[in-house]
Amino acid sequence: MAVWNVIGNLLSTAGQAGYKNVRGSVARLRSLRRAGRYRYIEPAPSEVFSQRARYDRIKKGEEPSEVFSSFRMRRAARAPMFSILMSICEPDRKKLEESVISVLGQTYGNLELIVADSSLTNVARDTLAEYQDDRIRYCRLRQPEGPSAELNAAARKAAGDYVAILEYGDLLTVDALYEIACAVMETGAEIIYTDEDHCDMAGRRFFEPVFKPDFNKDYLFANNYTRHLLTIRRELFLAMRLRPRFDGAHDYDMILRAPKSGIYHVPRILYHVRGIRQPALRLRTGEACRAALEEYFRERGIRARVTPGRKEGFLKVEYLPDIFTARKEVGVVGGKVLDRRHRVIGGMMDEDGNVFFEGLDELEEGPGCAAMTMQDAPAVDVRCMKIRRELYSVYKEIFGHSYESHFLNRQTGLKEKSIDFCDRVRSLGYLIVWDPEMVSVIRDGIIRS
Repeated sequence: MAVWNVIGNLLSTAGQAGYKNVRGSVARLRSLRRAGRYRYIEPAPSEVFSQRARYDRIKKGEEPSEVFSSFRMRRAARAPMFSILMSICEPDRKKLEESVISVLGQTYGNLELIVADSSLTNVARDTLAEYQDDRIRYCRLRQPEGPSAELNAAARKAAGDYVAILEYGDLLTVDALYEIACAVMETGAEIIYTDEDHCDMAGRRFFEPVFKPDFNKDYLFANNYTRHLLTIRRELFLAMRLRPRFDGAHDYDMILRAPKSGIYHVPRILYHVRGIRQPALRLRTGEACRAALEEYFRERGIRARVTPGRKEGFLKVEYLPDIFTARKEVGVVGGKVLDRRHRVIGGMMDEDGNVFFEGLDELEEGPGCAAMTMQDAPAVDVRCMKIRRELYSVYKEIFGHSYESHFLNRQTGLKEKSIDFCDRVRSLGYLIVWDPEMVSVIRDGIIRS
C-alpha cells in the first residue's frame, strides 16, 4: 500500500514533471522486482570434481592442450600461476578465515596468496600460520600506508604470471581461478575481469548480481565495472603500479591507464562482495573514481566535465564543447527512439539489428544501469543520430540524401541502412557511441526530437 501512496503523491505533482516522476518510480519498481529474482547457483559437485581432476593432470606435467582438449586452447598455452593480493589492517578473524578458505579451496590450485598486513596486533599473522599452507605468503608492514602502497608491496613479492586483488572479507567462487586460467590459455589476454554479486555477512544469501558487458570504453568512463574480479599480468601490473592518490579507486585508475587491446571478459559470477559498503566509504570511492577519470582526460588533452551520475557509483561525462571536438575517434552518437508511450523501440542495436532495451520505459535503468548509461555501440538508429562532419558523404551515399536535410519520416528500410552506415563508420576506424539522454519520440509516424 505504501508504494501506491507514493505514486499517488507523485500523481498530484502538476503537469509533465509529475507524469515523468510516476514513470520513473514505476520503472524503478520494475527493476527492483527483476533484481529480486536472482539466485546464485554453485558449480555442480561433478563439475568441481572434473575441474580438480584436470588441474591434477596439469600439476603432473600434462600439456594444457591435452588436458583441455575440448577447449580452444592456444597451441603454446601454458598453465598460468596466480598471485592473489590482499591488504589488511586489524582484520576480523572469522572474515579473514573465510576469505582465505575461498582462495585455498580453488579447483585450480596453481596460486599463492600474498597478505600485506599493516596491523599493530598479530591476529592475521597467527590466523594464517594455522593453515600451514606454503601457498600463503605473509608480508608484515611497518605501518599503514593505504591500499595502493600495500598492494604494490605485495605485488613486488609475487611469483605468479598474473595478479588479482581480493578485498579482505570478500569471497572467490570455488571455480574462479579455473575459469580465468581457461580464459588466459584460450586468449592470452593480459587483463581479465569477471561478473560479480553481493553476499550477506554470513556468506549464504546472494543478491545484486552485476552481469557485465564485454569491454566497453565509454561504459567504463561511467562506471568502474571491471573491478571484481580483476586479474592483470604481473609485468603489466608492476609497470603501471597502483597510484596512492587514487586510493579507493586505485584499480579504476589502473584499468583506465591500461592498454585496451588485451582485455577479456569472463561472463560468469566468480566473485562475491561481502555485504554493502558503508555510505561514507561509497562516497569516498565515488570521489576517487571521479578524480581518476578527470586526470585520465586531462593527461590526454580531452576537455570534459565529470559529475556524479543519476545512480550511485556512476559518473556522467559532458564533453566540451561537444564529443566530436573533444574526441576525434568518435564518428557517430546515437540515442533512444521511443514510441508515444515512451517505450524504447529503437536506438542501440547489435550487428543483426536487435534493439537493446527494447520495450523498457524511457526511465528504466535496465541491468547494471546500462539502459541509462553512455556506452560504445555496434550500431545506432538513424532516427536519433548525430554524425561527424567528415562522414557526411558516407551518410549521403547510404541514405540517398544529405545529412542536413534529414528527410526520414517516410523512408523504409531505415534499420538496415542504419546498420550499413554504422558498419562503414566502424570500418573507417571511428567509434560509435550511444547516449541515452539523446531521445527521439515517434508520434503518428513523425520523428520528434
